[in-house]
This record gives sequence, structure tokens and C-alpha cells, in this order.
Amino acid sequence: MSLLIAIRTKGTINVRKDVKKTLEMLHLKRRFNATVLRDSPVVRGMLQKAKDYVIWQELPFEKAVELFQKRGKVNDQRPLTLEYLNSKGINDFETLVKLYDEGKIKLKLIGIKPYFGLPPPKKGIPRNKYTALDLLERMIQNGN
Repeated sequence: MSLLIAIRTKGTINVRKDVKKTLEMLHLKRRFNATVLRDSPVVRGMLQKAKDYVIWQELPFEKAVELFQKRGKVNDQRPLTLEYLNSKGINDFETLVKLYDEGKIKLKLIGIKPYFGLPPPKKGIPRNKYTALDLLERMIQNGN
């Protein structure tokens, strides 16, 4: 299997109810939220339905690890740390991403938020073609 990154780029005004419900199921409730999803036909269909509000792309393993390290949060808004992962029986961030990709764990069940709050991208969102990974890189860069 592979992982997808989905980033919401537009706000909540004038969103149809069915699209709004789809965005909530994807854990993309507000602008500049991102989520890591397992690739499946169902998820692809949901992303296609919300295509006017979301950009998505396949996420390389290294980027997923970096995203969990830098922007991951525990349910009570604390940063996701290696000590917390060790308390849940996971050795490192690579193991976390691998187990999540294989479908062996669910983030909510081990107390990790299934979405990432990101700052706006550095230098704004370009009007021309851009990819989700480019935008993610600019958002992570802006957050540090």
C-alpha cells in the first residue's frame, strides 16, 4: 500500500453539505489542515468529490516520517514525542508510519491526532500548477 497526503486549501464558506461531510470524514475541517491517508479506491473517491477544496498526492515514506516528527500532536495538543510512542509500544517514527501504512494501527486509538494543523505556506499559494508535496514543504518550512 501507499500513503496519500491531502491538504485543504480553501475555507468553509458556501460548501455544499455532502462535500462538507466528506471533508469532515477526511479530517479536513479547516483551511491548511493536512491528513495522511492510506490509498484505496474509497479514499480516492472521497478526494475526487472534494477536489475543489483539497489537493492530494502520494506521500513518500521519508516525508511522512518528517511530518509526524515535526507536526504530529497527541490528543491533548502536546507534540508527538518519542517517549509517547515508546509508552504505546512503538520504537520510533519510522515504525509508526510503517504500521499505519500497513493498517495495523489507527492513529485515534493510540491517542494521536489524525490531522496536522499547518501554518500558511511561505510566499502564499501560487496560482500556477503546484503539487501537494511542494505546498507541504513550504508549510513545514514556514512553521519552524
